[in-house]
Amino acid sequence: MLSYISNILLSIDIVTPKYKPLVYTALGATTLATGAVFSSWESIKIIGLTILTGCAYGIANDMIACRDCIEYFTVGHFYDGLNLASRPVQSLNPSLNAIAWGMLATWPVCALAGVILSTIARAPLPGITLKIKAKQIAPYLAIAAVLTLTIAHIGSRQAQKIMQENPFAKYHDVPLDLQAGWEACNIRNLTGYKALALDSMVLAIGILAVRILKRRDMESS
Repeated sequence: MLSYISNILLSIDIVTPKYKPLVYTALGATTLATGAVFSSWESIKIIGLTILTGCAYGIANDMIACRDCIEYFTVGHFYDGLNLASRPVQSLNPSLNAIAWGMLATWPVCALAGVILSTIARAPLPGITLKIKAKQIAPYLAIAAVLTLTIAHIGSRQAQKIMQENPFAKYHDVPLDLQAGWEACNIRNLTGYKALALDSMVLAIGILAVRILKRRDMESS
């Protein structure tokens, strides 16, 4: 599926030339993550699953954000009107932008989270033989993604409402009528990243706790 999308992008040349490395790296990473899920190595599976879950969250999140304020989605998030030169894709279509941004903005963070979770779940630890598999982590990754999306959406809507009721020029060069939408996108991103970090920490602690507690159960039985 991802290779199919990549071929479409190549054929219609919709990717902005100077951002092709950025976009195609994201596509490549997501494609590799898809393949990793089918690996026989559980550590690789966990990393791939974490990246895919993160990208799915990112795309879903940006499907909403790109409809709130498409002007926000320039590289660096500076106001450039509807100019396409500073956008990853040569289109203002919200769905295309959401797919591109959903992958390129989340895969590096989720790759790091995946490596950490994989290490905690599978690395040999003194006195601990139990190892956690990808399929055991998958439901919690899904729950974390849904929670993050919900928290980011609520925070975004609250911020947008406040800005709509009392509009002011918070963001430099952004027209007043776009300030509320810009605020919604900015808060959505910031809240999402914070929630992703917190979710990863909680999940990592949970995985480690399960491994330790299972060892104690085995010792006491």
